[in-house]
Amino acid sequence: MNFLLRCHRFSRVSPKGYLYSHNARIAARYFTISACRQQQDKLKILFFGTDDFAATHLKSLLQEKDQPQSVIDHIELVCPPDRRTGRKLNVITESATKSLAKLHNIPIHHTPPEAKHLNDWTVPGQFDLGVVVSFGYFIPAAVIASFGKGAVNVHPSLLPLYRGAAPIQHTILCGDSETGVTVQELHDKEFDAGRILQQERVALTVDGPPRYTTLVKQLAHVGSHLLVDTLRNFDHHKNHAITQDITKATKAPKIKKEWSEIDFATMQAWQIDQLHRAIGEQSPLRTVFEFEHGKKSGKVKRPLTMQLLNIFLPKHSAMLSMSPRPRSGSFIFDPMSQAIHVMCADGQVVGASHIKAENKGKTTAKEFMNGYTVGDIGRFGTASDEMVAPNTIHPIVKRLKMKPYPQM
Repeated sequence: MNFLLRCHRFSRVSPKGYLYSHNARIAARYFTISACRQQQDKLKILFFGTDDFAATHLKSLLQEKDQPQSVIDHIELVCPPDRRTGRKLNVITESATKSLAKLHNIPIHHTPPEAKHLNDWTVPGQFDLGVVVSFGYFIPAAVIASFGKGAVNVHPSLLPLYRGAAPIQHTILCGDSETGVTVQELHDKEFDAGRILQQERVALTVDGPPRYTTLVKQLAHVGSHLLVDTLRNFDHHKNHAITQDITKATKAPKIKKEWSEIDFATMQAWQIDQLHRAIGEQSPLRTVFEFEHGKKSGKVKRPLTMQLLNIFLPKHSAMLSMSPRPRSGSFIFDPMSQAIHVMCADGQVVGASHIKAENKGKTTAKEFMNGYTVGDIGRFGTASDEMVAPNTIHPIVKRLKMKPYPQM
């Protein structure tokens, strides 16, 4: 069997779009390096990306470029302009990819300021391949056509599952037992609908229920190696690409702020914990707390929005032995965990070690209890606010049909 046939045997994608096995992929890399990539011209790449996930992939391409038998000749970056951040918008922040590109002295091109699309944008030179990772813009057909070999994208899901801006968050919300990374061709009419060049599966729940901040780094590592492996024998993978099965496609739309609203009267403890692990780092979960503050005319009740931070499922809680059982939304301070414990709709408890009131800095649970003179027991969600509709199923729980992860 010659080298080219062996490359095809070990690195091709199965009919379901998955690589056959981890060992097969290692073998594919060996044959790709030893034979296949010698027949491929070096690539001039225009990289499109913004955040840390994209920067991990850009770093892998830069490292590949420095290898003796690299398939990469040249790399340039396209990213959004620097943006103003901070409470007073007085801090200028550049993207993670731009910071990396400056360290490696590669050319940087910004998208037009305030641009909503790239329909009028012109490619800054001649390139063989576009590589798009966590960029945020749809790449128009004219831009894709300007690259001699088209453009590819790294997407952190097993496409056609979870097409969209937030695949990792939706994977956790739905309680999936596995996820993965896909290297796909860019589709010129639709996000995440291109032919599959390679995929790698990643098992979840091995070390406990997944958390976004950990999983995104793991998938970035997997994706960056898969991307380099794809480029090392790009023509082969392109010739054996698999069309996505549209009947199996699911959506993973952008996370909305209202998804972070907690209704303790309808949500179970595990649902709140899982929602926190999926979106809490980006959109901290929030509820309403009604407290009294003094005025000359007497005490006045005022509802405040509170963010609950570092949410977890306590193994033990004094609330569970109280008689009668506290109403949902009731909370106490637990000295052992130094956290507040909150009663949920299923009679179970969630904990939160820190709390942040609107327009205030975050405080520890003990500081919150003392600062708002809560007493022995307080209650969230008591105000007739517009955040949560009482006695209704939480919209995210209902829409996603959440499934719990096994607790370790």
